[in-house]
Amino acid sequence: MTITMLTKPAFDASRRFIETTARPLEIARFQHAFDGASATPVFDALKKFRNSDGGFGHALEPDLRAPESSALCTSIAFEVLRSIRASSDQALVSDGITYLLDHLDKGKGCWRIIPSSPEQSPHAPWWNQAGREKELDAFSLNPTAELLGYLYDYLGDAQREILSLVSGQVIDHLQGLEKIEMHDLLCCLRLLQTNTLPEEIDRPIRQKLNQLIDRTISYDPAQWKEYGLRPLQVVDDPSSPFIQGRQASVAANLEYEISSQNVDGSLSLSWSWRGAFPNDWIVAERDWSGILTLDKLLLLKRFHRIEGAL
Repeated sequence: MTITMLTKPAFDASRRFIETTARPLEIARFQHAFDGASATPVFDALKKFRNSDGGFGHALEPDLRAPESSALCTSIAFEVLRSIRASSDQALVSDGITYLLDHLDKGKGCWRIIPSSPEQSPHAPWWNQAGREKELDAFSLNPTAELLGYLYDYLGDAQREILSLVSGQVIDHLQGLEKIEMHDLLCCLRLLQTNTLPEEIDRPIRQKLNQLIDRTISYDPAQWKEYGLRPLQVVDDPSSPFIQGRQASVAANLEYEISSQNVDGSLSLSWSWRGAFPNDWIVAERDWSGILTLDKLLLLKRFHRIEGAL
């Protein structure tokens, strides 16, 4: 069986796109991952999104253009920090953890995904808050489950009662679900990538997700151009615990990802909010194109699908 690879010219096109179009953060991450460059430029680029409270904002999530810190943007910052193996004594890490501890709703055992203030800044319609206050204030796995993983990474046993509180809320909420929204699922999957996650927390979450995943993934290739959860967003590494029984769909999705690259090396978005803030959407679309293109290359690298790459 012939395995389709991302060719060297196609990879070079993606490199050119990232290095000429993407944000400094994605350029630094690309060069760190593929050229062996130092992680220092990644830290330096990430600092541009940090606020004095230790949290992150400033459109780190491109659909939310607000400068204010949010749990949403802070979760993205920690995803990057984990990927470059940042240590707990790094200021970006320690200050970010302080922000999370300061903004944890201990009554609910969760973080509000975004504060109310970004309503005044350009944003995608799904970040509108008018009339959604009750929904946004309720417990949500997005991003609480993911942030819990970063607390385990960087808190250790220093705040055992906080870890116990949030872990219990995540497990209790998850156990009550008959289906799971895709972003909630992705946050739970990132939680399971936490090497320091105790077995008594990992096991029930993993078992429950195994029951829910197939109700959320779009297995039909005809749907992959639309916004939805593709197999590779769940099985994003050959060592994924969820690959069993899904190998064929993962292989098909890899073929799709390789074939869907644009001539300029980029990936197209499957969503838009051009009508809400047209000028800001132009910037957001460019930012997202860089992020998605880098994410695709990192994914293909993990599956050894880039020609000539180690």
